[in-house]
Amino acid sequence: MNIFLAVRDYIKKHITNPFIQKIVFFDILLLGLIFLVSLCILPKSTFFLWIFLGGILTFWNFFFVAVFIQKYFNSRLLGTNTDKFLPFGQILISNLRLFITGFLLYIFLTHWNAPPIALLIGVSIPVATIPILLICNKKI
Repeated sequence: MNIFLAVRDYIKKHITNPFIQKIVFFDILLLGLIFLVSLCILPKSTFFLWIFLGGILTFWNFFFVAVFIQKYFNSRLLGTNTDKFLPFGQILISNLRLFITGFLLYIFLTHWNAPPIALLIGVSIPVATIPILLICNKKI
């Protein structure tokens, strides 16, 4: 149980929006479940392992973009933003993250013969949780 509390505290420390906190926590739980399933069936198939790796890559991008957007807009609203180059630097960092993600996906597909469908499912997991949580919270 301490792991869940530590993860929740880490998320609350970096993300203040409660809905984004739910999305991030739900993504972590879902990716953890997929990781456990992949460990259980690893001797027979690596399909769920590739889903997990694709999901981790997308979650990594989603989390850090959410943290940046929150910090940037909060500092703009409070009038404490003094760095004029902050958006430009973040664009470079975001593009670097996307480049690393694309490069890793390329390596997975070409050198490790990952199934493209598994990577596609994994990459769509963090994005697919948003409408699922909206429907579950009856916001749609």
